[in-house]
Amino acid sequence: MARDKEETKARILAAVGKLLAESGFKQLGVNAIAREAGVDKVLIYRYFENLPSLLQTFAKEGNYWITVKELIGDQTVVDAESLADWMVLFLTRFLYDLQTRPITQEIMRWELLEGNELTHELATVRDHVAIESLEFLKHKCSFPPNKDIPAISAVLIAGIVYLVMRTKVSDTFLGIDFSSPTGWQRIEGAIASLLKAVENDE
Repeated sequence: MARDKEETKARILAAVGKLLAESGFKQLGVNAIAREAGVDKVLIYRYFENLPSLLQTFAKEGNYWITVKELIGDQTVVDAESLADWMVLFLTRFLYDLQTRPITQEIMRWELLEGNELTHELATVRDHVAIESLEFLKHKCSFPPNKDIPAISAVLIAGIVYLVMRTKVSDTFLGIDFSSPTGWQRIEGAIASLLKAVENDE
């Protein structure tokens, strides 16, 4: 009986993820989730109480954001020495990781329109990762006193997030084609150029 309950809960949570990835929050209701999971909606209320509670559970059990450990990778094989090198590494890894997370992208789109339990949970995780990443960078390289590294990071991260989310509605921006790897390689090169310029502007 307990096993059946856990299997049903897992199916319901999987249905939430599938619907989010396919059609976003607008189609995310108890009836739609029940249909997708192949269960009676009564079970959703029994196991999760209501939709907000279901979203909170989904948020806590999901892996929606790259971790600091994943950003750092294996330091023994990382070819990074300066602060700019490490920031380029972090930002490009973040860029390509975010592209693989359609549900995360959908949550972030919805966050811009209307916050809820799921968007708040992701924002908390995101802030923790950002703070831990900056602490690692500061310990590894130290921040120049005349450069606001957190603010520079915020601008670059926001730009990456916007470009990744925008590809859902358009493949081009400022003449750059993001439907091919070349477009993203240009962004990676631009990130490196900007950070090197910041590093050299003493």
